[in-house]
Order: sequence, then C-alpha cells, then structure tokens
Amino acid sequence: MARYVKSPTQDFLEIEEVLADMLITRNGTFAVIIKTNAVNFELLSPEEQELKIKNFASFINSLDFDLQILIETQKVSLHKYAEYIEQLENPTLSPGLQRQLKIYKRFIRKLVTTQNILDKQFYLVIPYRTAVTYTSSLPVARKKVLIEQALNFLIPKRNHVLKMLNIMGLNGKQLTTAEIIKYFVKIYNPGIKKIKFESTSIDV
Repeated sequence: MARYVKSPTQDFLEIEEVLADMLITRNGTFAVIIKTNAVNFELLSPEEQELKIKNFASFINSLDFDLQILIETQKVSLHKYAEYIEQLENPTLSPGLQRQLKIYKRFIRKLVTTQNILDKQFYLVIPYRTAVTYTSSLPVARKKVLIEQALNFLIPKRNHVLKMLNIMGLNGKQLTTAEIIKYFVKIYNPGIKKIKFESTSIDV
C-alpha cells in the first residue's frame, strides 16, 4: 500500500521569512507590498477618465524599477444581508417609503440569486533582488547587512509609488510584517477565522 507523506504548505512556498515589513524569498529577493484602493472608472465623467489615464501613464513612465501589480478577486456573499433586509419591517414608514423598501428587497433578492458579487483588492509589489540564497539560519549579522541593503533600495521606491498614487487620487499603505503574514495565512488557510503567530525582529 502506498504511503503518503503530508508536508506543510510552507515547504512548497518560496517565502523564507517576513522581517522589517518586507517579504523575503529563498532566492534572496526582498519585497515591500503596498495595498491601494480602486476607483470605479465607469462612474467618472469623460474628463475625469482622461485625467486618470494620463496620471496612470505618468506613473508607469516614471518607474525605473520593477513593479508587480497584483489584483486579488474574491466572491462576496450577501446572503446574511439579504436575510436581514427580508426581515426588516418598519410600520412607521410612509406608504411611499414602504413601497421603496419592497422594491429594494426585490432588488437585493434578485442580486443574490442571479449575480456574482466580486470584491477586488489591489497590491503593488516592489522587489529587490540579491545574489545571495537567503535562509533563516543565516547569521544575524549577515541578515542585518542584507536587510539594510534592501531597505536602502526599497524605501525611496516605496515613497515614490505612494506619492504617485496620491497624485492619482488613490490611497496607498505599505503592509506591515503582521499584515503580510496574515495575508498569506489567509490565502493558504481560508477556513481559519483567527490567526495567531509569533514574529521575530532584527534591529537594523
């Protein structure tokens, strides 16, 4: 009978550590991750759309370093909200508002049964590549040197990206060590409700 050896997910990931608000891979790549919001482009006026396109083009043309744009799409369940709306009754409402409430209930009911509601999250990843194979067993002094080199390279790039996002009317925020860990735990363990972890830190 064949025997199957179960290995933890982390054995198959390229992530080695998360330190100093950076993701570190086994091949020696350090990366900062910036989360930003989205804009409903179709709701903008033609003039606003044109301005957004120009600002985005200026942003892309200003880059002299690698940048990865990651779009995460997840289905959103509205069933609990639909149940809440169905049970909602307010006899003090005027007849006109009562009719509007019934129309809204029908709209939500149809939306839940016929449409897929999607939530999109946008991330910008800035990498810094070294020629060193990075392992968690490296001496602390060596780690400090590599982290300092990565921060010296990445911080100016991060600041530039945040500035350009602000010009485009978007909010950008660098993910912290804890947020990066929680993000990847959530991706590979979607059933987990609460995440507990122990993080290490190195003074640089």
